[in-house]
Amino acid sequence: MEQRLQQVTDYYNIQPEYRDDAYNYLAIGNSLTLITSWGRGICATQPDGDYFGRVKQQLAAEHGDAVAYRINYASWERMQDRSKALDLLDILLSDKLNLVTIQLGENVTDTSRFEEDLESLITYVRKRAPKAKIIVIGDFWDKNRNEMRKKAATNQNVLFVDLSEIIGNKDYQSQEGTICTLDDGSTITVSKEAETHPGDKGMDYIANKVMEIVNQ
Repeated sequence: MEQRLQQVTDYYNIQPEYRDDAYNYLAIGNSLTLITSWGRGICATQPDGDYFGRVKQQLAAEHGDAVAYRINYASWERMQDRSKALDLLDILLSDKLNLVTIQLGENVTDTSRFEEDLESLITYVRKRAPKAKIIVIGDFWDKNRNEMRKKAATNQNVLFVDLSEIIGNKDYQSQEGTICTLDDGSTITVSKEAETHPGDKGMDYIANKVMEIVNQ
């Protein structure tokens, strides 16, 4: 319970300000979507340079304004009983939402219930954001998990962003030693452990794929 409350303090202690006169977007994901030490998706070299920031900018350009929030929901990926984490999303889900993206799976090691749990998550989101277009983003590293995400999206009749063309392609990954600028102007250097995450080219690819689906 203490760990659960700490998660609420870190990621969910927020009152969203969705508006009727703006395009409202929520991104649910892991470190590709938000890592607190970076203030954005890991390995993006500039603030708002991750896929979330790029999508938000494009939505604002197309709709006049965009209100967007994101959460690191990686704890869901690692849980044995993922249903226990669903209500942590409640504060950010709303009938004002126009778009919800779900980018989860890279941290899943036991995939025996992953597809089923992802479908349950989609159902939970749909009930609490009934007007939103829901998009499942494919896996950046693993083709098997990518197909599981695709199947879950198909089963739930929601949209899917397929990343299979760039899985394992180093051109779309970051590189050790890359210097990234943080919000306050300080810098952080991509480590060997982090370099397999999307670099700017990878983030741009994901954002463009999301926007293609949004504008269909």
